[in-house]
Order: sequence, then structure tokens, then C-alpha cells
Amino acid sequence: MLTRGLRPAVIALVLASALLMSACTGGDTPRSHAPATIAIGLLVPTSGANAALGQQATLGAKLAIELVNRDIPAQPLPLPLGPGAGLRNGTKLTLITGNTESAPEKVEKEATRLVEQGAVGLVVADTIDVALSTGRVTDLLGVSLVDALSTSDTFGELNRIGHFRIQPSDRRMVTTALDMLHRQRGGGQYKRIVTAVGSPAGPLGDEAAALKNSIEDLSLAAGYEVAGKDHVVPLAGSEAGQPGGQVTKGDAVLAIVTSAAEASAANDLAVKLKGTAPVIAIGPAVSALDLVKNPTALRASGWSNEFAARNPIAQVVAGMYEQAFHTKLTEVAADAFMATLVLAMAMDQSLDYSKQAVRNAVQQVAFPATQTIMPWNGVRFDGNGANQLAAGVIEQRVPNGYLVVHPAELAATPTLNL
Repeated sequence: MLTRGLRPAVIALVLASALLMSACTGGDTPRSHAPATIAIGLLVPTSGANAALGQQATLGAKLAIELVNRDIPAQPLPLPLGPGAGLRNGTKLTLITGNTESAPEKVEKEATRLVEQGAVGLVVADTIDVALSTGRVTDLLGVSLVDALSTSDTFGELNRIGHFRIQPSDRRMVTTALDMLHRQRGGGQYKRIVTAVGSPAGPLGDEAAALKNSIEDLSLAAGYEVAGKDHVVPLAGSEAGQPGGQVTKGDAVLAIVTSAAEASAANDLAVKLKGTAPVIAIGPAVSALDLVKNPTALRASGWSNEFAARNPIAQVVAGMYEQAFHTKLTEVAADAFMATLVLAMAMDQSLDYSKQAVRNAVQQVAFPATQTIMPWNGVRFDGNGANQLAAGVIEQRVPNGYLVVHPAELAATPTLNL
């Protein structure tokens, strides 16, 4: 079970003191001939169907670069420290962008171009198929890749030595959902876990299959019964969102959503099962629940607008984002902000700005919870590139938006209405 002790109820106004801590350490050996600037490459779709995603990610990355480069004494954030704005020895960051068009076949050319233009590390914010292709290419190029959006556990099986994912993994999200149900289990409400899933193809299909296996394995390990393979509720096809008599009182449903259509079907299921069984949406498309009518399903997420509004650090960052770009901070922008900040911290702590040194430094990055804008325990990568300290929250829809209902120490209200 995930340890929550690192997540304080009140988060101090510290965003990235560790990022530039070395600037104040007199014992450091100065770099000789420190470059005036060093580049981070950003791979996002700036055109095509996902251009809006790319635009949000670009703005988030730009804000992270701005916070590293500028001395902003009017803001209650210790970034950068004092007059030595930038990385150690005053080196400033620049951002260069490559357009993936959300097409895996475009990645190699764009990533190579960014590295040739001087990027010593890359950030990607795109779909799972693009992330898969990018991880392969960056391993060949020898640069580190910080992935802002990917959650799939299948990445850990690919033996990519330079692909670092900041988000809570799908398996971690299943654990979060089961932890919440365990809170309610004192009265014996939930005894069996039922899975709802669609029929995605390609990498999304692989992710959904891995998620389904995780739900079954982790549910059994937690002491729940698990509905058999012939009791899977469909989220695609003519019966999408129909329980079909497969869910009864005492069940809880984990709905794997990989598209807006599946998110809508999961919500239809939640409406039909209200008062019988809770439905918790999990997977890469949970944010699509924002777009459905009468949202009833709970959702497991690595980001919460509601929690961010209570997090003093996130409040300041969101205010700066809105002032700079005249729009609200979004989930994608926040994800890209954190991914860029992680890579910047690694660059600051590397022995030099070579690709290998930066990659090694990313592996050693350590953020506590008090240095993120996310509802996580922090950032620390394991040997497979997964963020060990990333943690999910469960949100429930209320008239004015979503509220965090789990974990208890981050919940806006101690009550949980399922």
C-alpha cells in the first residue's frame, strides 16, 4: 500500500529550492567555460488533431524555463535564488520545439533535429504511441527523455534506459482506487471488483490489457473477489455502458477508459449503477469525463484542479501562468511544467552539460512533495524510469467541478458519498 506520510496537509511555499541549491554552496568547483545557454527540446503536436494539447504543454514548459531563468523577487518562490538567475554559473535555459503531429513516424526526424540544434535532454507530451517511438529514438541518440503524460506500465518492460515517466503508473492508480474502497470496507460494502473495458487497438489496447491484469492481480491481493473474464462490462459496441446484470450490490467497478467515447460509456454505466455500485474511471482518458453530461463516475487522476487551488505553490504557479498567457493552468500544462522542471534540475546537478551526464543526473533526481505542484509524494525514478513517488487521487463530481475524496489527508471533505 502506498505510504502517504510524505504528503503534508499544508504545503510550504517552496517550489524548487533544490533546483538551484548548488548555486549557494561555496564548496562547489566552478565549471570552466560554462555556456551562456543550454537547450531543452520539447516534442509536442503543434499541428493536427492534438494541437491544443501541444499548445498547453508548450506554455507549461515555457513557464518552467522562465522560472529558472529569471530573478522574480515579487513572487514568494525561491526560484531562481538571488542574483544568479539560471543554472549554476548563470547558464540560462532555452526551449526548442519539435512538432510530432501525434504521428510516431515523425518522431525520429524531429528528435534528431532538436539534438543537432543543441538539446541535451528532451521532454515529450503526446499520445502513448508517440511516447513509445520517442523512447526508442532517444535511447539511440543517447539523450534523456522526461515523459510528461505517459502512465502505461508496459514502458517498464521495454528496457529503455533513458525514458523517465513522471506520472503515476496505471498500476499505482489501481492501488489508489483499491485504497479508497478499503476505506469504505469497514461496513462491508464492497466484496467484489468488476472490470469494465472497451476494445482499443494498438498501444492503447496493450495498455488496457495490462491495466485489466493489474486490476485482477491487485484486487485479489487486497482480499477482494474478482469477477471472471466472462463478467467484463463492455465500454464499446452496442452494449457499451450497459451493466447487463453483471453488477450487483456489494460490487465496485473499475472502468478502463482510453478514449472520450469509453469515458462517456463509463459514465453511463455509473448513472445506471448509482446506488448499487460505485464506478471509478481509470486510464489515459479519465479527463474526458469533464466533457460528459451528468458526470457520475469517480475518476483516478494524477492531477486535481481542486487540490491545486488549495496548494500554495500551485496557486502561485497558476497565477503566474494566467498572468503570462491569459488563460487558466490546465492539467497538460502542469504536467509539462513539472517534466521540464525535472530535466532542468538534472541539468543543474550534472557534472557537465553532456547528454550522458544529464541522463545520469535525471536518474538521481529527488524532489520531495513540498517541491511539486502535484498531489504526489515527490519525484524519484526507479531503475525502469518510473516515478516511485507519483501518487494518484480519486475525485468525485460536485456541481462546481471535481473534489478530491481520496486520500483522506488531501480530501476537501472527510465524507465520501458513493
